[in-house]
Amino acid sequence: MAWAYGSYVGGRVLVLLATAILARLLTPKEFGLVALALTFTAFLDMLKDFGVAEALIIVDESEVAEKAETAWVVMQFGGLLLLVLTSALGPLAAEFYDEPALVAIMPVLGFTFVLRSFGAAHYAIAQKSIDFRKRTAGELADVVVRGVVGVTLALAGAGAWSLVLGYVAGTAAMTTTLWALVPWRPHFKPRRDHLRELLGFGGALTGVSLAGAIIGNADRLLIGRVLGAAPLGLYSLASRLPELLIINLSVVAGQVLFPAFAAVDRESLHQAFLASLRYAAMVALPLAAFMFVLAEPLVLAAFGDQWLDATGVMQLFVVYAVASPITLVCGTVFKARGKGGMLMKLAIFQVVLIVPAVAIVVDEGIEAVAICQAAMAGVVLLLQLGLAMRMLSVGPVSILAALWPPAVAAVALGLTVWGVDLLLDGPWATIFAAAAAGAVVYGALLWLLDRESLRRLAGTVRPTATPATP
Repeated sequence: MAWAYGSYVGGRVLVLLATAILARLLTPKEFGLVALALTFTAFLDMLKDFGVAEALIIVDESEVAEKAETAWVVMQFGGLLLLVLTSALGPLAAEFYDEPALVAIMPVLGFTFVLRSFGAAHYAIAQKSIDFRKRTAGELADVVVRGVVGVTLALAGAGAWSLVLGYVAGTAAMTTTLWALVPWRPHFKPRRDHLRELLGFGGALTGVSLAGAIIGNADRLLIGRVLGAAPLGLYSLASRLPELLIINLSVVAGQVLFPAFAAVDRESLHQAFLASLRYAAMVALPLAAFMFVLAEPLVLAAFGDQWLDATGVMQLFVVYAVASPITLVCGTVFKARGKGGMLMKLAIFQVVLIVPAVAIVVDEGIEAVAICQAAMAGVVLLLQLGLAMRMLSVGPVSILAALWPPAVAAVALGLTVWGVDLLLDGPWATIFAAAAAGAVVYGALLWLLDRESLRRLAGTVRPTATPATP
């Protein structure tokens, strides 16, 4: 987890750096134009492999290479199908948003589905073996090439196309890297008996992913439709830092915990669940406190004065994002135990809850939409946590014992950062001073409140060290 998250954030820092440069070269409308296209493709992205990549994670180790043959063929079919669908949706998207440029942008973005399908099986095989170094190399190749190509084209005056072609070039780089590092090669020998097994489990997860795409993009779709491309550009940029540092923690945690939970026996799963909650909170809560208090200096330092209106929305995104690590741990437990039906019901509930709510408030502006998203995230958090507690026979006292030390330490960090913000002027000076002071306060208080967990974590990350007695 430490390797995967550190490397993942390192890659996303490069994305942030490229975004900061592009934010000074492009207008909010140009960002919003690409965000409109990505909103449409995000729904199709959930269908890219029909869930068979994740189905490879739970098959027996001895069958992975053989079943990957069938999975790879399914993925190629899915990539080509989505390219055709994306191209066909171009005129519809252009009419829906009244943006003619989408007719040309959508097919080019659709080509990324084909490129990604070539390396999707390699990506899943690396996850199955919890080999995150190879996956990380592919992801870093993606973000580096995407950033270099995007900034180069933006400097050349390509406008929104600099973002589009950057996505395509980055996807090609990731697939090439995965093929170079993961030794498995397809031999074009799919088997029909494997197809039913892979699609059976993968189909449920595809439904969950599709519902997740609706949940994650309904706000952007409605903002683009009702408010236009410029407000959508502000809304999208406001989400970048919370996504980078908190929501991406959930993404990485899910990738690591899925094969790990699948390998844990049922009797020990509740202990793994509580440990995962504790360590996810240790990372997510201080980051949330820091970003919430310093939203304005962070926006000014990273993106410039023209994006200052995104500050309030960013704070609301922090509130929304902080629930994601906990809900992710709960959802991964369900998935690792084959509870695809439960995940599907939860996903449908969220769609029914969130989409009408966002549709009602979107006329009030992007901050109203962000408030709605944060409130709905709180409701879903309580529901998923309750179901996980019931499934694993974990009581509320155990949950509180896992979460209260990092929560108290994060509040202390937030107060410290707030004090530094009052004393200093200038975004960069405030950010660096607050980060140093907050880290000292958080680390010291967490050591006082939960030093045994820190010792066990140190023993896990450094196996040569002697872990504390559980």
